[in-house]
Formats: sequence, structure tokens, C-alpha cells
Amino acid sequence: MASSRASGFLRRALPRLLLYGSAIFLGLPLAFSSVLLRPLRQPVGASPAGFEPLPLQADGLALRALVRRGGGARAAVLVVHGLGDSLDSFVGKALRLHARGHTVALLDLRGHGGSAGGTCTLGALEQRDVAAALEALAQRGLAPQGVVVMGHSMGASAAILAAAGRGDVRAVVAEAPFDSYRETVAHHAWLFYRVPRFLPLVPATIALAEWRGGFDADDADVVAAARRLRAPLLAIVDGADPRMPEPVVRRIVAAHAGPAELWVAAGAPHVGAELRPDYWPTVLGFLERHGL
Repeated sequence: MASSRASGFLRRALPRLLLYGSAIFLGLPLAFSSVLLRPLRQPVGASPAGFEPLPLQADGLALRALVRRGGGARAAVLVVHGLGDSLDSFVGKALRLHARGHTVALLDLRGHGGSAGGTCTLGALEQRDVAAALEALAQRGLAPQGVVVMGHSMGASAAILAAAGRGDVRAVVAEAPFDSYRETVAHHAWLFYRVPRFLPLVPATIALAEWRGGFDADDADVVAAARRLRAPLLAIVDGADPRMPEPVVRRIVAAHAGPAELWVAAGAPHVGAELRPDYWPTVLGFLERHGL
């Protein structure tokens, strides 16, 4: 009788166990991978006066880019936005750099602003967008003195990934970069959802995102890219930013064998260092020290 009751309990419980198990080990990773892959597209603003289109493509995707020509005596500057942003947020920064004599290019990464694409890979594929912009500047003769790449958050990581090993990149200014795809997903899973990294949910989510997005998460290892970066690096920590805190950014600086500087913008929120009065003296001082 007891054996019969136990058998009946198992028959009733097994479908529930399968349902809950499927929800935990497949449903949640599937849902979280959708969050990872979904770009947050902002409306496209009107092209600012003085800027012209810079036509380019990456992986067959048409990308929106604008350029304002400078005098040619200084290195060109390529400005790259972060996740959920667009080039329109950085027109003021571009104008400040243009007033110094730089040719300045602004880029919408795939899936953002006016660029094609519907998938975000946190730099794994976006680095190709940055590389395409670098090639476009060179091919059109807009960067005879090389290029300074200035990136923000995901754009900072994509900038380092794209610049690694290139001889035409004269310097990288990276605000709030993350250290690697795998590490930043694990960090944000805990920060936003309190999911500990030792649970299989995190690697399962990453594996599903790789499969669905057609990329390799290891291609977004920014620390490894920093070891191959030839250009001087200014890494900026936003002091009040829990997403890319100082230890994360320090790992990138420590991996860079060349000239590297770390500036902690005290009290700055995520990608908010420009709000501080010492932002431009710090950035321009870095460029001056390297003849840029």
C-alpha cells in the first residue's frame, strides 16, 4: 500500500518537476538572453549643422555615422556611444573637439540610433562597427594623423576591442569600459537581479545569447584586447557607478603594456564624467602629453 501511494505521488509530482525544471533551466535563460540581445534604440535626431554623412557598413549592415572635418593637423577623433544611446548625445563633445582642430566622427553602433541591426552583443560584434568607421576615415583621407577613439560604456569596450593591434589608432579614451562579456553579465546579474554567478543560470544565459545572436562571448574580452593595444590609454572610472566600478576598469589598465592612465571621476554617475569641471582638463591634458 505504501509503495502504491509513493508511486502515485511520483506520477503526480513528476509533471510539476518537469514544468518547474524547464522554467528554471530553459525559460529563465531564454528570457534573460532576450534581455541581453535586445538593443535599446533611441530616436534619430536631425543632423547637426556642419556635419556630413560618413557612409559605411559592417557585416552588411548600413551604419549611421556623421563627420565634421577639421584642419588635418591633429588626429581625427571617433566618438562611440554606449548601450541604449546614440551619436546624438555626443554632438556637444564633438563640437568641443572640433574647436580644438580635430576632424570628429560620430557613430551609431548596430541596433542603435539610425544604424541597421536588431541584435546587441555588448561589443563582440560592435567592435566591427568601430573598425568599419576607422577604415572609412582612412579611405576618405580624413585621418592623415591617425585616430583617437573615444568610447563610453559598451562603446568604450568596443573601442578597445577594435583598436587592439592597429597602428592607425593614436590613443584611446575609454569611460566606464567593462572587462569582458562573461564577467559583466555575471556582475549585472547580481547587481540587478541578485543572481549569484555560481548558479548555472548565468552561463546558460550567455550560451543561449551566443547561439541566438551568432557571436562568441570570448570575442568581447576587453582585458585580453588591452594586452594587444599599442596606443596610449586613458581609462575613466565614474566614481558613483556600480556597473563598471574601479576594480573592473583597473583590470584593463593593468593589462595594457603601453602608456596608460586611470582617472577616477569622483561622484560621477555612469558615463557622467563630463559633468565634472576637471573632465576636459584631464582628457585634453592626456592628449597633449601624447602629442595629439
